[in-house]
Amino acid sequence: MALQHTRSCSFPCGVQEAAIVKVDESLLSESAPSSLSSVADRIKGLQNLYESIDDLLLLPHIQRSIAHECPEKYVDEMMEGYIMLLDACAAAKDVVSVAKRDAQELLSGVRRRTHAEAASAYLSSRRKLRKMVQKASFLRKKQNLGKGYEMRPVEKLLMDAKSAILGMISSLFFYMMGTKAHSCGSLVAKIMESRRVEETEFTKVDAALMSFMHNGDDGVKFDDVLKSMECSIQMVEDGLECLFRRLIKTRVVLLNILSH
Repeated sequence: MALQHTRSCSFPCGVQEAAIVKVDESLLSESAPSSLSSVADRIKGLQNLYESIDDLLLLPHIQRSIAHECPEKYVDEMMEGYIMLLDACAAAKDVVSVAKRDAQELLSGVRRRTHAEAASAYLSSRRKLRKMVQKASFLRKKQNLGKGYEMRPVEKLLMDAKSAILGMISSLFFYMMGTKAHSCGSLVAKIMESRRVEETEFTKVDAALMSFMHNGDDGVKFDDVLKSMECSIQMVEDGLECLFRRLIKTRVVLLNILSH
């Protein structure tokens, strides 16, 4: 289960609402997903998580706590963190959009029988995708939110939710590049330097393309592989767009709380 929470606004006396909304460990993982569908499911879980957070932020005593009791340094870091999340989602959307376009153009080339040109363009774009990942500035930023400060439940929830999104995007990039996630080192280094290739929908297309070009394998089968990947990419792209809008909404709510 991606999200554990109680959506009612009626809580037992003495229970802190932020403690009832819990981020499942599966949302915090940076391990490579098993498929694009699992990425889409994880994004949906994050959307639900932020919907629950928005519900909490409507409660007057939660608003008072954030506006008057959080240290100024933490508030500044938290709001800067939302800019980082929006940048991260935008970078992920760009990468996924390019991947979808590549799949569509390769599929069109196969159908038009301009195989060589389409394959060359596809493989060239795959290399450009790696450079896009490398340039993603949020991947290099050290996360210190809440360091040296004992956070209350709502603050811990916001920090965990941020980590969950960055972890999801990291996992997505690992998956798209066909590299295996490791527990240490910078994400850029892990993606750009890893030589261990994992089988993903992208590596399957790469292999099917090579077989199709060199061995003249069944073009219909290759067509099916491409169409399947395109549909999966579309689900991820739609999910990222919804998550991006949700993050904007949450940030606006927080800004309104802090301005009063």
